[in-house]
Amino acid sequence: MGATNCPETPRQKMIAMMYLVYTALLALNVSVEILNGFVTVGDAMNESNKNIETQLNEAYGLFQDAMRADSVKTVKYYEAAMTIKEHTDSLKALIDEGRFGFLCYMQKTAEVVKHNSDKTTMKRKIPLQDGSGNFLLDSARVALDLGGLDIVAKKDNTDMGTHFFYDEGKGKAIDIKNAIIAYKEKISKIFQDTNITHDTIDVNFGMDVESEFWSSHAGRMVSWEEYNFDGAIAVADIVCLSRMKSELMNAEYDAIKKLFGMIGKDDFKFDQIAAICRPTSSYVIQGGKYEMKVNVGAYDSKREFRAVINGAEYKSGADGSITYTAGAGAPGERKVHGVVYMMKDGKEEQYPFDESYFVAAPVAVTELVKMNVVYAGIDNPASIGVPGVASKDITPTITTGNATIVKDAGDGNYIIKPTKIGKMSLKVMAKIDGQTKDMGTKEIRIKRIPKPSLRIGSFKSGDQVSKAEITANPVLRASMEDFDFQIPALKINTFTFNVQGSGALDLNGTGNRLTPEMISRINNAKRGQKIYITDVTVKTPDGATHSLDCTLRLK
Repeated sequence: MGATNCPETPRQKMIAMMYLVYTALLALNVSVEILNGFVTVGDAMNESNKNIETQLNEAYGLFQDAMRADSVKTVKYYEAAMTIKEHTDSLKALIDEGRFGFLCYMQKTAEVVKHNSDKTTMKRKIPLQDGSGNFLLDSARVALDLGGLDIVAKKDNTDMGTHFFYDEGKGKAIDIKNAIIAYKEKISKIFQDTNITHDTIDVNFGMDVESEFWSSHAGRMVSWEEYNFDGAIAVADIVCLSRMKSELMNAEYDAIKKLFGMIGKDDFKFDQIAAICRPTSSYVIQGGKYEMKVNVGAYDSKREFRAVINGAEYKSGADGSITYTAGAGAPGERKVHGVVYMMKDGKEEQYPFDESYFVAAPVAVTELVKMNVVYAGIDNPASIGVPGVASKDITPTITTGNATIVKDAGDGNYIIKPTKIGKMSLKVMAKIDGQTKDMGTKEIRIKRIPKPSLRIGSFKSGDQVSKAEITANPVLRASMEDFDFQIPALKINTFTFNVQGSGALDLNGTGNRLTPEMISRINNAKRGQKIYITDVTVKTPDGATHSLDCTLRLK
């Protein structure tokens, strides 16, 4: 459906009509052509939903502009719009949970096939369940974004959707239906608030889940959930949810457009004019461009104005705004100063403004999924970043687990120091457009430091050495093999020494050096005899105690 302020385009009307036609054809034999038709309609709906999402972002941007121009007049409408957005995002997430969860319920993996322009084919298999059978909803979202409804393996299956969504009135569709009803009540209540409006305002919700519908299959009037999901083919179930999401976003757009229209509704004249500067982003990748929309609050789009920005003069265009563009060269903060000149009461008034943006070097985010490990008892260096956000606006914290995190030298560098084996949760918060947002929590395993190995000089157990090589550097050391972390030197207090076949008693050593008597035994030994160093005990920073030994053969 289309909102009053967002009428349906011919394309959207065509998609809705095709959906009804294909739903009616379910009563007939489900041919390959019909299944492919559902795939086409569903993929078209998903693309249409992305376009609606863009329109919504632009609409919310208008609220932010109005807040900058006159926050006193705008704030109650802005807060109501943010409440609508919060309720809508929650319902969208539930609908998406149904789409993605149903895909995971139907199949354990999804195969995405892409045909390239060079006539090659790329195939990618995406898991939809983990080893325990838990649904991987994010993986399902990625699979549908990449492959569309072609990835659905059992498009014509009618049993799985019936069980998952309907289940005699106990399935997932009931949760969605109840949430839609509650959503309508919440949004209607906002417009019934006399602090918002004294007029009667109706929102074009669509999403008719309360009515009953005639089912030729059942021969009676049935509920929304039974009509849409009992006996429907799997691909139609997913398309139905995409349609509900489309109607939801159109309702959201209708609601916030009506709210925006209330701002200044009772004003008869403007007594204040403020410059409005809306950058497309305050964080720019090096080599890109910084772009900013500049206009005047409560302005007449037909009236021209001019502005001087960083020394260059601009004039407003047909849309009543100025577009300022600057190159993004070396990394760092950039300042933008300007003055808007606007005719008021027969003379040109000045409205200065100042903005800033941050140019960042290009950054790639790489995650080794199986290597989310830190080691107890030592400093674990970590680099933490959020694409598009300056490191100064990022705050990581340890929410669970025995560990601390502190800032290290350099942008985005931190030191994580766990104290106990197990797991920890790392939460990252980022300040974006003046608001602190949760960017997610990552579970990280805390492991023990690997067991060290014992060496005599530079020789490890199993090596063949000459008498001269071992007596030249008769020092014992416990070393970490192939371990890239810096740890304090491991202290050796005592050890036991002997030479194979010497017939002598073991010699006990203190510290980490061979005694003169031990060196004498080595010098008196014969080729092929073994040197034994045993009973070495060291303690690693994670608190673990390790027993080490080393055996060398004389050559």
